[in-house]
Amino acid sequence: MNILLGITGGIAAYKACELARMLIRAGHRVRTCLTDAGSRFVTPLTLATLTGEPCFGANPEYHEWRANPKVEHVDLAKWAELIAVVPATADILGKTANGLADDLLSTVLLAARGPVLWAPTMNHAMWKHPAVQTNLATLRGCGHLVVDPTVGFLAEGETGIGRLAELEDIFEAIQTLAGPQLAAFKGKRILVTGGPTREDLDPVRTLTNRSSGAMGVELARALRNAGACVHLVLGGDLKAPWGIDTVRVRCAQDMLEACENRWPSMDGLIAAAAVADQRPETYAPEKMKKAEGSETLVLVRTPDVLATLSSRKHPGQWVVGFAAESEQHVANAQAKLRKKDLNAVLVNDISAGKGFGAQANCLIPVTLKGASEPIGPLAKEALAQGVVVWLDSHLSGLQ
Repeated sequence: MNILLGITGGIAAYKACELARMLIRAGHRVRTCLTDAGSRFVTPLTLATLTGEPCFGANPEYHEWRANPKVEHVDLAKWAELIAVVPATADILGKTANGLADDLLSTVLLAARGPVLWAPTMNHAMWKHPAVQTNLATLRGCGHLVVDPTVGFLAEGETGIGRLAELEDIFEAIQTLAGPQLAAFKGKRILVTGGPTREDLDPVRTLTNRSSGAMGVELARALRNAGACVHLVLGGDLKAPWGIDTVRVRCAQDMLEACENRWPSMDGLIAAAAVADQRPETYAPEKMKKAEGSETLVLVRTPDVLATLSSRKHPGQWVVGFAAESEQHVANAQAKLRKKDLNAVLVNDISAGKGFGAQANCLIPVTLKGASEPIGPLAKEALAQGVVVWLDSHLSGLQ
């Protein structure tokens, strides 16, 4: 995708250099447009060197890049499939919200043909000012995406909201606008479960499993980028992706309750969570001490989150489950498919320690028609993207 990165006069302007590199590594073509104030924090030469493209705006050497320049603001607006302003000051927000244009970047923004993303940063008092909030509301009303600043230590020595959002979150927000949207997911509400559950024995000890939760997180991210409105119910400690409604849970009962509250309004469910099948029969409110001789731990079954939700699906809803199997992979997956009335099962070979952690993984989609070609082995990010593409094809065939 052709991305124009606008850089204005904030102390966080230097972070735009790393963002440009992140976008290029992801396969995007990046050009930069620098305001006069922005050029006091980062130079045109730096940006041109990092991107391999001319730096527009405050760049007296720009015309050396091409002999016959066109009308720059129209030319750039046509070229850019997405414009991201990082950092975005109160000044550029106010100009664009009120239709003002007195430099190249503000003019390009008014001529924009594609989506526009803003990553504001400013003093916390400025951020809270009614005029700034009114301008932000206007831009959002125009369909622009805003990555809100975070709370932190500010350049002037104060602490509060106004710090530039993390680059990883800004990158993810750009990816939501850059990725091709798929017909089966565009505008759909998808529930995703991910991560392990933890069943506490006492305040110190817990029963859990080896799942990191990475597959559920990457599926949520891939579905979001495909155009879905994703709701993630997440166990474990992994960071939730930007822009996804996420509820944190600890045990199986928590996960079931969180899912039950959301499931009636969803279009589909991908249950990637590794839910603990058992929990201790009793919970000790104080740490249990060692005892002489043998000890017995009595376990009871936890609720079956996937089976419960599948039994309550209404016409039009679909459910996809996961099966971690060490033997007879397809046969076991088909048995789970029938027993829990699922639309598909993604079976994961966990023999010899495979399938956990950061290692490449492979999934076999199984439906009532049988097993499809394996997806992978791939890193979990690419694997999740492959699953979403396969599921888009599968769901389109059901219509």
